[in-house]
Amino acid sequence: MSSEVILPGDPIPLDSLIDSLEDSDSAPVIQLGPGILHIPPETLLPVRAGTLTKLNRSKPQQSTTVYVDTAGGRYVPAVHDTILGTVIGRFGDQEKSFYRVSIPDSAAPIGILSSAAFANAASRHTRPNLSTGATVYARISAFSLALGEPELECFDEKTGKEGGFGELKGGMLADVSIGLARRLLAPSGVYGGSTVVDLLGQLVPFEIAVGRNGRIWIDSESSKMTVAIIKAIQETEEFPKEQMEERVQKIIKDARQ
Repeated sequence: MSSEVILPGDPIPLDSLIDSLEDSDSAPVIQLGPGILHIPPETLLPVRAGTLTKLNRSKPQQSTTVYVDTAGGRYVPAVHDTILGTVIGRFGDQEKSFYRVSIPDSAAPIGILSSAAFANAASRHTRPNLSTGATVYARISAFSLALGEPELECFDEKTGKEGGFGELKGGMLADVSIGLARRLLAPSGVYGGSTVVDLLGQLVPFEIAVGRNGRIWIDSESSKMTVAIIKAIQETEEFPKEQMEERVQKIIKDARQ
């Protein structure tokens, strides 16, 4: 992964993205993430200030994902993003109802979740009955400025199965920066994100869900341990890499006393 500070309107040379990939028999794939505007045929421009981040992958195909990473600011919904939200209402009829889901810290603060947009929800008898206040882990399936409200789904788009999506019971919700949320969802080994999750997983069993809207959900063996895990993740941005492991170990050790 490489990164550099960039401002709106700074040109992003397409050649630099292609050259960053290793030689491959197949054509490289460039995926654009949040904060990047594509002007056909080959012009790429950032639309907000932040860190231009390039994340290269070699499997299953040579590809690079480029996006503008910002530590703060409001979350701007994008299709395929995962979010953590709270059910605040319901409308429709018995055959097909919809939930209004609050998406905190988002430029589009309310999402719409169909009761049929769950795994194994072919009939109304197998669809979940969510109460107001329920926490849901969902994926944005459609969004545009014209649409206004993001459409949400609670199943894995590749398998059609639950895949960890749906109502989350128990556990605790906590806020993190938009930038940290994105890094937590990055592939294992990217410092500042999944690295801390991997480290915590070696010390204590727990469950985690990460929303790109700057929220995390944690569940573990006890409330005290859950609070400690949240603290360790939130402090990821405050400590340099060489101090992170020692700090995380101390937080978990203190929680066990």
